[in-house]
Amino acid sequence: MANLIWLTVLLGIALTLALHVQAKDVFAHFILDNGANFTQTHWTRDFTTAKSASIDAFALNTGYGPSNTYTLLNDAFTVAATLDFKLFLSLDYSGDGHWPPDQVIKILQNYSNHPAYYKLPGTNKSLVSTFEGYESLNDWTNIKQKLPHLFFVPDWSAQSPASLVKDTVVDGLLSWDAWPYGSDMMNTSADERYMSALKGANKPYIMPVSPWFYTDMVRYQKNWVWQGDDLWSVRWDQVMELEPEFLEILTWNDFGESHYIGPLHENELGIFDYGQAPFNYAEGMPHDGWRAFLEFRVGEYKNGSGMGRIEREGVVGWYRLTPGWACPAGLTTGNAVSQGQRTLPPGEVLTDTVFFEALLESNAQVEVSIGGVNRSVGWSETPQGGRGVYYGHVPMDNRTGEVVVTVSRDGRFVAQMTGESITTNCPDKLTNWNAWVGSAMANDTNATTSKASVEKSGAAVSGGRGAGFGLWPGLMLGLGLGLGLGMGMGL
Repeated sequence: MANLIWLTVLLGIALTLALHVQAKDVFAHFILDNGANFTQTHWTRDFTTAKSASIDAFALNTGYGPSNTYTLLNDAFTVAATLDFKLFLSLDYSGDGHWPPDQVIKILQNYSNHPAYYKLPGTNKSLVSTFEGYESLNDWTNIKQKLPHLFFVPDWSAQSPASLVKDTVVDGLLSWDAWPYGSDMMNTSADERYMSALKGANKPYIMPVSPWFYTDMVRYQKNWVWQGDDLWSVRWDQVMELEPEFLEILTWNDFGESHYIGPLHENELGIFDYGQAPFNYAEGMPHDGWRAFLEFRVGEYKNGSGMGRIEREGVVGWYRLTPGWACPAGLTTGNAVSQGQRTLPPGEVLTDTVFFEALLESNAQVEVSIGGVNRSVGWSETPQGGRGVYYGHVPMDNRTGEVVVTVSRDGRFVAQMTGESITTNCPDKLTNWNAWVGSAMANDTNATTSKASVEKSGAAVSGGRGAGFGLWPGLMLGLGLGLGLGMGMGL
């Protein structure tokens, strides 16, 4: 009898751990101001696209002051509810207007109980985040007293996570440390500091994942690049290594900082005029290809290595359209003075390289052609067991012309991406440090395309929403299930 009881308890704990793993969700940061011209049709398009990439919710970056905020949010939440897509507010304290606490309460009263508002798995807690705003820490005690159903996970990256977790008003933390320093490869030291501090307090971590960073906005006194290159590939490997409770992709549509993964739409690019950019460095520079393998990546993150779904094999390539030596850098620096960093030439941060990934059921060969000169190249990273995402790169070597990445297996064609040409043309006599990203999937009708258009059907194998990341709710459910099973066995 005692052995059966212990077996039941162990089974309950095992179920708890399984539910804990399944609680992982993936968010994408959405700049509401860039959707100022959105109608419900636009929201439908973007939500559908995000769902096909296995994104669970948008974090709506919302500044205080714009007159159309409530109109946009009303449309967004209405459409999200019809599509079973989730949204939550990320209150931006860094812009022109500081969020008064009574206005925070007002906007959260309006939306945090909406059917489309994101709730923590297995709870009725509504997630709310911030971008900066640590100086308003004391506001949140009163806000949460009035709205006790809130689950507050701010980004206060200027403060140490060890100091922040001591404050009971903070339920978890989001980091904005998504880019490496200078020419260094991205590491996980910042993530580990967060996770170590939060683990001791039994609070969750939202880990940031970003593919790129380049901005040149005179109005905001921003003009620098951070190392992108292989960042998208490296960062997903780090996600699998650390297995955080949640992920936030930075971003869906921040075109002014070049780290968007959402589709380019003409009615969203007004930031370049408003920000007084010298030229529109997002125009003609799609990043859709970075979504191409998200269904697989997210499936692995939620369910374990090798557990992602491969609907079709394919290839993705990304690179800059002008070599660093071809055009003036202007006042753009590598690293940012405003972030307390030592600057260096941007050409020392971003390399003249073509990067590529392939999603494959088994190993295959890859060739890269630049300007008609074809070269067989090896993979730099291969997945354990042979199934998954392969990664490689090849230097431009001062070559210009059309870029073609071809994947084949045993002499048979798998997929081929034909990308935009590398040239020495200089937009507004300056270097565009943004990346061009393209993709092609197996059996595409037009397999050699310069348009990064990825269409998918079905959802990732996500395992559904679990019972939450906290121990006790899951443990009680696990024990209940275990005892129920035990009683069914005749205990």
